[in-house]
Amino acid sequence: FSFKKNNEMKPITLKLRKKTKFRLDMGFLSCNPNIISVEKLKSQIIFNGKNQYKVVELFFVLGSDVKNIFIKSAKDIMDNIGKDMDGMNITVHGNVGHSFGKEMKSGILKLHGNSLEHTASGIKGGSLFVFGNTGNYLCGKPPTNNTGILDGLIYIKGNVGDHSIQRMRRGNIIIEGNIGDYSCHQMISGSIIIKGKIGKNFCDEIKRGTIIVKDKKVVKDYLLANNAEVNFVKFYLLQISKWIGKNILPLNKNIIRYHGHKDKNNICEVFLVKN
Repeated sequence: FSFKKNNEMKPITLKLRKKTKFRLDMGFLSCNPNIISVEKLKSQIIFNGKNQYKVVELFFVLGSDVKNIFIKSAKDIMDNIGKDMDGMNITVHGNVGHSFGKEMKSGILKLHGNSLEHTASGIKGGSLFVFGNTGNYLCGKPPTNNTGILDGLIYIKGNVGDHSIQRMRRGNIIIEGNIGDYSCHQMISGSIIIKGKIGKNFCDEIKRGTIIVKDKKVVKDYLLANNAEVNFVKFYLLQISKWIGKNILPLNKNIIRYHGHKDKNNICEVFLVKN
């Protein structure tokens, strides 16, 4: 026999009670280790403009599991959702503001909407999904640090803005849409898949890393690796598809490997998936 416990914890659901013209710092959801119960979450003090409120005064709060949170009807005034997140799951429906998933350490962060600048800035681990577009500086450097993404899995369904993926150290980034100008600057290592069009000044000062693209203009200045075996790339694409629950690129397409820039000192490898 199995019995459902009456005290089984349910995910917490948050929804704004009223409109506000001021920005909301949502970092309280993931930054404060002292929030260990729904009662402490409800009584947490946050600022809105010059005034301070308890969370329960600004949000409807249902449920009890502070490690599993749903945000309904999010607004783009909500900044820092998932900041420093460690061992939590947060799912957001709606658009959000700046620094979504900034410096998160572990867990799963999902956004069914669009985000503004600095999404996944300085991320250190975990999985971040955006089923919409992001602004500039995706996986950028935090203001106090000269290092971008350290690790983690980032999936973007839509388009990505300029100056994204700065000084990437490690991790996996999948972008189904287009990416803007000045992206992948000073990349040090890691793997990136970009299905859409790629902007100007891509991969300037890159050191190493693996990039899989469909935009053929990227490889015009790279050296062709003759008769290179690319089965491991197909294995990698298959593994990525398992992680994100969908096929990103067809495995039966012709994949051509390029290695090293003709005129610049970098040893990255670029794989072109031909249409």
